[in-house]
Formats: sequence, C-alpha cells, structure tokens
Amino acid sequence: MIRTPPLPPARRAAAHAPENADDLAETIALAESLRASDSPAAGLARAEAIWGRVPPDDAPVRRRAGLLLLDQRYRAGAWVDFVELALELLPQLRAEGPRSELIDLLRQLSIAASDTGRYEVALTAGQEAHRIAVEIDDVGRISLATNALGCAFERTGDPWQGERLLVEALAIARTQDQPHPLFVALNNLVAVRIGQFYLRRDAQALEEARAPLREALPLALEALAQARASGESFRTLVALGNVGEVLVGLGDIGAAAPALDEAEALARGGYAAHLTRVGCSQAELALARGDAAAAWERLLGLIEGAGNEHLNTRLRLRHALWRTASTLDRAADALAHLQAYLQLERQRSMTQMRAQSELFVTRVEAEQMRLEARRHHARARELEADTRRDELTGLGNRREVELRWPQLVEQALKGSGVLAVAMIDLDHFKRVNDTHGHGVGDRVLVAMAALLRAHTRAADLVARLGGEEFLLVLPDADTERAREVCERLRVAVQGHDWEALAPGLRVTLSAGLTSGPPAEADRLTRRADTALYQAKSQGRNRVVPI
Repeated sequence: MIRTPPLPPARRAAAHAPENADDLAETIALAESLRASDSPAAGLARAEAIWGRVPPDDAPVRRRAGLLLLDQRYRAGAWVDFVELALELLPQLRAEGPRSELIDLLRQLSIAASDTGRYEVALTAGQEAHRIAVEIDDVGRISLATNALGCAFERTGDPWQGERLLVEALAIARTQDQPHPLFVALNNLVAVRIGQFYLRRDAQALEEARAPLREALPLALEALAQARASGESFRTLVALGNVGEVLVGLGDIGAAAPALDEAEALARGGYAAHLTRVGCSQAELALARGDAAAAWERLLGLIEGAGNEHLNTRLRLRHALWRTASTLDRAADALAHLQAYLQLERQRSMTQMRAQSELFVTRVEAEQMRLEARRHHARARELEADTRRDELTGLGNRREVELRWPQLVEQALKGSGVLAVAMIDLDHFKRVNDTHGHGVGDRVLVAMAALLRAHTRAADLVARLGGEEFLLVLPDADTERAREVCERLRVAVQGHDWEALAPGLRVTLSAGLTSGPPAEADRLTRRADTALYQAKSQGRNRVVPI
C-alpha cells in the first residue's frame, strides 16, 4: 500500500489560485481518457496534480477530479489516502441521491478500510452500499456490496461469516452477464479462504489446514482465466498473486513459480502494495524449496519497506520471518519475530473487538444480510428463467435457443460430431382456432409441449418459436436418429385423444429436419425450414429429412 505525500507549500498555494474552468475540465477529461493506458504511478501523479488545482468551491469539478483521484489511489493500493478522500467526498455524493457512483465508492471504501484496520468504517460503508443497491434493485451491485461486507466481516475476525456472504455474492454474480462482479466475487472468496489457511496452519495438521486452499484453487484459476480474457494487467496481477499464493500453500512449487514470477513482473509496473505481497509469496516459495537463506534476505527487504498501515501484510511477513529464522537456527531472530507477530495479532484482535462493540455487529445481522442477498439471488434467477421461457407452454423460447446453442454444439463435438435440427409445425392450426376458439388452441399448444417433452431426452432442446411452430435440437444425433424421434412424435400426435379438448378436434404435425457437423444456428434452422416446407407441400402429416 502507498501513502501519497502531502502537497509542497508552493503546490498548496497554487491549488487556490484562479484557473480557467474549461482548461481544467479538459485536463480532467484527458486524464480520464488515459486512465487505462497510464501506469499506476503515472496515473496517480497526474490525478494528484489535478486535485491540487481544483477550486474548493467548484462542486462539480471537485466531484469529478475527486473520483478520478480515488480511482487512481485504489489502483495503486494507496488505501490510507483513499479512505481519507472517500470520507471527504461522500457527503457530496450522498446529497445527489442513490446513484451507481455512490454504491461503487462505498463498497471500495469498505474494502480499503478493511485492509487498513478501519473496521468500523468498513462495516458501515458496506452496509450502506448494500442497502442502496437493494433500493435501486441493481443486482450486479448487490453482489459487489455483499462481497464487500463479506470481506469486512472476515477482516473483523469472523472469516466463516465472511465466507458465507462471499459465497452468496458469487452465486448472485453468476446469474448476471457482468464480468466485473464475477471477478471480484471469485477473487475475494479466494482471498478469504487463503486467510482461513493462515488461521489453521499453526493449529491443525498441514493437510487438514490446506482444505480451504483446495477449495480456493479452482476459483483462483477461473478468476485468472477471466482476467487474462479482459486484457487488464491489474486484474491479471491480482489473480496471479492469488494463484501463486494458493499453490505455495499447497506445496505445488513447480506450478507456483511461473505464476509468481509473472505476478512480480506485473507488480513492478507500479503496483507497490502488490509487490510486497507477491514478494512474500516468493520468499515462502524459496523456503519451501529449501533455500532458507534466499527467503531470509528477501523477507528482510520486504519488512523494511512495509508501512504501518500494512497490518495484514506485516502479520504474514513476521510469521514467515519467524519460520525462516527457525529453519536457519537463528534462535534470537526467531524469538524476536515471533514476539512481533504476536503483538500484531493482539493489536488486530483489539481493533476487531472494538469495531464489533461500537457497531453492535452480531451474527443475526450478518445472517439477515446473507438471507436478503439469497432472496435477490433467487429473484434474479427467476427473472432470468422467465426471459428464456415461453409463457404459455413453459418450453424454451428464442432466447433459450441462443443461450443453449453453444452448449449443444460442445456436447455434439464431444460425441459423434453431428447435431440434428427439426422444425415442427402443427397442420392447419388456424382452422383449429377458427373452429374451436383460441382457448382450445392454447390447450392444444400446451398438450403439444407435453408430447414433445415425453418424446425427447433431457439433453435435447425443445423450444416454441412462436404460434404453432416448434424447434427441436438433438445433440449427438444423425439424420436417421432424428427421423425416428420425429416420426414417433408424429404418430403420437396423430393418435392423441384431442376430442377430450373439443368434439371433432383433430391435430397432426409436419416436420422438416436436417443434421450435420455443428454450425451456426441460422444455417441449420434454414435447412430444416426448407425441409418443413417440403413436408407441407407433399400433403402434411409427415416427416421430411434433407
């Protein structure tokens, strides 16, 4: 973590000098456009310089420049300065009413305050972010706020309550097509499980203590794959650091080394806070390799550069120094670092207890938050399911076809490499509606959906495309297999007791089908549609392959 220095006297005086508002706005706009390409150090320096020029009475410019600086401080890991500026800007953002920027600032404040030991700030900010996200029904930000609260509870000494909240946050994030909430949920859940390992390793057998790491590894690898796909170096650095730390804890030295080397190279691009963390993992890796001397030298360099705000990092460093000194038979050094470690633990425990006492944090409150997050998760899943389901028949609709198509292609490729598509249409359905009424027509469609389900496998896709038209997709099925399925369905429809719905009612279907190597949905459905047209032109109540 980095603490930015105060402005020198000349800069402080210049900060209050009159300046052309348009020029300053253009400077801020330029800095915003360079945000993604700037190194953390360059971006932070640019934002700090702009902040020093903002007139104290220009609220809109102050808000915009402040949010830019907060973003850069967050990227650089300057948590202490981030917390102070966030607390300064919060009243202005609150006065503007519930907005996405307010939620984002509150949840980032919760994370930063957690990492600097300001637990009361972390918990109140996380709770406020969650409440506002629920008010505006922003599911993605509900996940992010739940995530921040989970981290806050973990930092205040309740990693199991924190883990439960983080699991809920991940479940909510998986219902959304938003990469950011998913990455944050994966990353922080991994971090909490790493923390559980550190709590257990001195009190349990090593293999038992490693259980949280085994649970964390697939999540860490998923987060890394997502980070690489995003192309963002900061995300990749964070994910690589987690993967490397997990692998070191699991004793997988060969796999840990390249991950940590790559993370360290990225951290040297200006991410000083992460460089310390990755350096500690490198030292633990050296210790695991049996090179305690190299681990000792690296750890001594890291502990000298760790500031007072690095409580969790300093705890880890002191523990590693104690273990390394013990390995090297440096008894006096081992005792000194063990004492320093225990003192830091007492300091953390006292701060945690004070935060919980001041805020009356109880397990009941945490459980209520978790249950509320679960309700939103369930609601999000229901809403998502509704958008993919035909309201009348309960079959999938066109959106379901779009979303399921890649899975069906993958399934076919794992099998025989072919996929069959059938277009099915009820014959003379307009006559059914005209003769017996639309109510009977609707019941015919519902009965047809039931027949389709009865004659297909769970892995097959059955969808209603509209009106009396249905789509059937059979992964791992050739033309002959698809023809057998469609023919059985045709016979079942023809022989169904339709008169139970209306006297004199008769229903038949026509089907056109095709198969071949998986391809784009449009191409295969067009071929099946051509076959359906041929079935209609040949007299209906038949199946025609093409």
